[in-house]
Amino acid sequence: MRARRIEFTAFFHNPNVHPLIEWRKRLKAARLLCERERFPLEADDEYGLVPFLRAVVGREDAPARCEVCYTMRLTRTAERAKALGLDAFSTTLLASTRQDVALIRAVAAGVSKNTGLVFLDEDWPHAHETGHQIARKMSLYRQQYCGCVYSEYDRYKESRP
Repeated sequence: MRARRIEFTAFFHNPNVHPLIEWRKRLKAARLLCERERFPLEADDEYGLVPFLRAVVGREDAPARCEVCYTMRLTRTAERAKALGLDAFSTTLLASTRQDVALIRAVAAGVSKNTGLVFLDEDWPHAHETGHQIARKMSLYRQQYCGCVYSEYDRYKESRP
């Protein structure tokens, strides 16, 4: 984005992440990255697990829970972008191999329509690298599951103690 002279602000909003210590690790990594790269960061410093869990009750299985999660996160991101006077929003969720990219794009289209902001859905330079590869190169924390308690369970349920 910098190479294309697109001004941006990073935004950390992850009400789905569980447990609290995982959420703190991810927030710390976001702050570290923004500090290193010298770009602004807006962060919801409040751990939002309870509202997330209330929102997914009855929709605990993927992709239903993911749609709720994406909607919560992208709506909040677009709202924050609008409050900052920005005219577009995007998400790093698109860089994850663990996310349903088609569903993210569908949700983002709805959020875009509702907020009047453009959703930036492009193949950015370095998009060929996964988030884990980039984090590894920068010695940043790399999580092992999407973040919610349900995805953690799905990831580890076949493992043995």
